[in-house]
Amino acid sequence: MSGLLPSDTKPTQTRDGDLRVLWLDDEESEQLINSLSSETARSLLTALHEAPATASELSETVETSLQNARHHLTNLQDAGLVQVADTRYSVKGREMNVYAPTDDSLVVCVGREDDRSTFMDSLKRLVGTVAVLGVFSLLVQFAFGSTVTDLGGPGTAPRVGDSLGGTAGPLLGLIPPGAAFLAGGLLVLAVVAVWEYRRR
Repeated sequence: MSGLLPSDTKPTQTRDGDLRVLWLDDEESEQLINSLSSETARSLLTALHEAPATASELSETVETSLQNARHHLTNLQDAGLVQVADTRYSVKGREMNVYAPTDDSLVVCVGREDDRSTFMDSLKRLVGTVAVLGVFSLLVQFAFGSTVTDLGGPGTAPRVGDSLGGTAGPLLGLIPPGAAFLAGGLLVLAVVAVWEYRRR
């Protein structure tokens, strides 16, 4: 009979972590905007980001009726903002869904039809460039991290400032070579992006 008692176990959430790109004139965007148009729906989504919960728990948290909470949860689920993460059993043995927010990053864009392919190409190029930069940063750390003189004592990772001597200043002494390479690469990437944007 233990399965009929309320369960306090933490639900294991299956989270995708995908990037969803929607355009304002898409049918899916309309569904998303409609699902968030109610203050109650936004309160439910905020509460779910605090902790997964059942519809009855959420109705108490946001002070609304159970029927209203279920209505908004269905809309949020249809819009891809909420998912059923687990099930629980009430004292009476009824099965209850435990809701949790999806982990998808969401971008809603405004623009012309021909802007879509340009935006997606730019996004793919940016993600690819950052990934390559990350790989090269690891290679720099692997190649130069072991050859830099360690002045920090036992258990301290080599730092950029260690190889440059005492004139490097306290800030450089805190940065590993791989992290310095990554930061410099991201800075260059940001400058190029701003320059490209201003050229248009």
